[in-house]
Amino acid sequence: MRNRVAVGRRPVWSLMAALVVFAGSMTGTAQATTAGPVDLGTLPGDDSSTVLAVNEAGAMVGLSFGGTAPRLTRPVRWDAGGQIMALPTPGGSEGQVRDINGHGVSAGYILTPTAAVPARWDAAGMVTTLQVPPGYHNATAAAISDTGVVVGNWLTPDNQFHGFRWDPDGQATDLGALPGETWSMTQGISSDGSVIVGSGVRTGANQAVRWVDGGPITELAPQDYSSGAHSINDQSVAAGALSVTKSGPRIPATWDRDGTRHPLEWPSPHSLWVYQIGSTGYVVGSGYLYPPKRSAVLWAPDGDLTALPDDGLGADAEAVDANGTVAGTFQRQATVWYRNGERRQLGLLPGGNRSQAYRITDGGRVVGTATTAAGKDHAAYWTLD
Repeated sequence: MRNRVAVGRRPVWSLMAALVVFAGSMTGTAQATTAGPVDLGTLPGDDSSTVLAVNEAGAMVGLSFGGTAPRLTRPVRWDAGGQIMALPTPGGSEGQVRDINGHGVSAGYILTPTAAVPARWDAAGMVTTLQVPPGYHNATAAAISDTGVVVGNWLTPDNQFHGFRWDPDGQATDLGALPGETWSMTQGISSDGSVIVGSGVRTGANQAVRWVDGGPITELAPQDYSSGAHSINDQSVAAGALSVTKSGPRIPATWDRDGTRHPLEWPSPHSLWVYQIGSTGYVVGSGYLYPPKRSAVLWAPDGDLTALPDDGLGADAEAVDANGTVAGTFQRQATVWYRNGERRQLGLLPGGNRSQAYRITDGGRVVGTATTAAGKDHAAYWTLD
């Protein structure tokens, strides 16, 4: 399973059932040893970097930043050993790479002097750009499946914001909008390329939508006032939240490939963030279980909720692996939580004072950022043995 930082990361979502709470930080026998962080560095002359996606082989893609007035953003790839490579941006000097699939093929876009152009880079870094249909413009790629299907968003000839699909044969398809509406957005795609998830609009409210097997746009919660789902796993299960009525609370949920909805526990009237669904159905997020501090939370595949231990200080959980191990941030430091309740803060770079983790692979690689002694954010990774 690939792991990426979602487009429009941290969408805000706001069931009374049993709540499992681990009180305080756990002590005792360590769950595993941790190596790192490994400083992934920057391109020559740049000063900061960030990882945006990682695949199960450990290959990573992200951005390297440098310069002032203007500050440049350049797409980069790191191999599993941490060697950085600039991804070419023909026609422009900047760009972004947003996702990488299981074969090491990545997708993003190049910023030319006049527009954004979607790009796909193979595992060796060779680039292919999308020939945007006449009239369409400012197209950006958001995600790529293991079958090489790229999804993204563009402006139509009449300047409407729509999602699009770019197939490996070069064919690009406008994904349209809900009936009577003009706006849609893609946010994720299943590993086999058969299911795309994103957002649409109905009567002025955001709606979770999907496209299945090349079919038309459909709503995931057509009977409810509003909904959103931006994360999808390898089994085509999507995660997000919905509101039955305009004034009703947000209900976290998952949707199976056939569209069946499964509510997740959330015994609070306050807001929450649904971040990611893992390969086996664990879901992570953060929310205000006990305001004013924000709690890091984990939902098991059956929907049961666990508040991860934070000593009452608040935390953020952003990614989860197949075993339910969670990666996030606690007290300005990258942290993992294990299913046995152990919380472990990961190491810092020499002289650095903060870090954050926002992706974890099923093989135990945690990626995020860490500050250097000079106070610059660098892409980094840790390894859980």
